[in-house]
Amino acid sequence: MTQNQPIPPPGSSLDTLEEHLERVRPQIKKLLRSYDIPLQDAEDVLQDALLVAISKWDTIRHKEAWILGAVRVKCSNYWKKIHNDRLLPVEPLVLVELSPAQAPEQEQKEIGLDLNSLTRGVGKRHRAALWLRFGVGLDTAEVARRLGYNPSSIRKLTTRSLARLQKQVGAPPAPEDP
Repeated sequence: MTQNQPIPPPGSSLDTLEEHLERVRPQIKKLLRSYDIPLQDAEDVLQDALLVAISKWDTIRHKEAWILGAVRVKCSNYWKKIHNDRLLPVEPLVLVELSPAQAPEQEQKEIGLDLNSLTRGVGKRHRAALWLRFGVGLDTAEVARRLGYNPSSIRKLTTRSLARLQKQVGAPPAPEDP
């Protein structure tokens, strides 16, 4: 409705929701496109705005402007909800593939005890690197950060430490990590 047109009296033929909606339809389409609302969700956004409009219809003075404003607010809320939803549904089979198998707690404790007894023969910094890498299960970047080393230095340090341990127990050397 432009500024030059008079506001129709309540109850007149111009006061129906369908007529107001028909006049603002191009603006609503433009608004939904400007917010990049997917087509399947655009109908829901519009319905939500129209439900609120119906519930407040008698108190709305400038109905077309109000409808456009309500659609704009619903579009904004749509994207806020999408961006704030931190939980994304994931198929259970995909979760099984993504999560590595964990050793039982007792086995992990035994590995830790074995690691402690094996590392008694290596230096303090080698022992710390091996413990953080294999006992705690940190990646090389986190081990480097905690020990104050460069990540490439940690790879060298753990490789050398493993070589010393293998020499200590008489095992053949393991192939290097890529």
